[in-house]
Amino acid sequence: MINNKTAFITFFPIMPNNMGSSTVVNSRFKSWPNKKRVFQLSHLKKINNENFKTIFIRKETPINKIFKLPELIIQIYKYLKTSKNKFVIVEGASWIFYSFITIFFLKMILPDCKIIYISHSVESEIRKKYSNQFIYFLTKFLENLVFKLSNYSTAVSVKEKNKILRIYKKKTKIYPNAINIEEKNIKKENSKFYIIYCGSYFYKPNKDAINFLNQHIMPNVVKKFPKIKLILTGGGYDKKFPWLINKGIVSKKKLYNLIYNAKCMCIPLKFGSGTRVKIIEALTLGTIVISSTKGIEGIKLNKKNPPFIANQKSKIIKTLFMVIKNFNKLKKQAENDKFFYKKTYSMKNITSNFIKSNLIKYFNES
Repeated sequence: MINNKTAFITFFPIMPNNMGSSTVVNSRFKSWPNKKRVFQLSHLKKINNENFKTIFIRKETPINKIFKLPELIIQIYKYLKTSKNKFVIVEGASWIFYSFITIFFLKMILPDCKIIYISHSVESEIRKKYSNQFIYFLTKFLENLVFKLSNYSTAVSVKEKNKILRIYKKKTKIYPNAINIEEKNIKKENSKFYIIYCGSYFYKPNKDAINFLNQHIMPNVVKKFPKIKLILTGGGYDKKFPWLINKGIVSKKKLYNLIYNAKCMCIPLKFGSGTRVKIIEALTLGTIVISSTKGIEGIKLNKKNPPFIANQKSKIIKTLFMVIKNFNKLKKQAENDKFFYKKTYSMKNITSNFIKSNLIKYFNES
């Protein structure tokens, strides 16, 4: 009998690794000790090996995911049933309904398994703003049950922890979004002249931010700097502008090169929950960041300026002008600060501390 096995559950593809959430989950998985395997719902690619089990769906729709949940649960049961200490990590970066159904049935068929629910955000907040009333109330009801059914539940920041306590009366453990970043493939390209925004247009907070950049920010920036471009990554956007370079979904290696060589990453988010992985990636790469207060919420800063915080249109434009004019000096500061962010947001260190604080008695048996 194997002492410890951990099943990581994601209701979205984390391999190929081409999103912020997938980067966080992959980093957590690599940092987690002992025997482990990812069980992912994916419409992209069937990946089945020692580390990954893909439950394939032909198209990423809620109904397709729901129909595949029984197969997902059965595969997890088969994997964990012979282990003495059974851990299930449910990554909560998808609709809470999938998490609830999976946790509910795993509790029934594997009553001795320990469920760790990783909340990437307070989902009911997002549904309240962007979904209808029925979906909002259903999400809030199920999110409450998920927190109560889980043996351990986490929050990405103190602010999120306090929100969960206020809304659901549930105490959570702090487990920040973090990454294990590799810079060995980064190539410096001095001739590049662009601003970057990373994020899928299908996610409504990103949609609002991308529309704001193209409709209100870039028309003013190109008047002063006619050659500057805006690069988008993440997919879903199909409009065209003279300044726009739409890269769509790119590999992690290419993404990090694009982030590193940008004049800055500009994140004018007006709404969101959790912490933005795209900003953590930029800070750990030594990229200058201009963000709204909401965008950079929950991220522990070494200092400011850079990163710059700007909320109003006029302040964002003014800050962009200043960054472009003083790029070399500010880039050097960002490069110096990256070591603080690499240490602060090292998934390896954060995971080790989480286990020592909560699960060490189980792992000492191994």
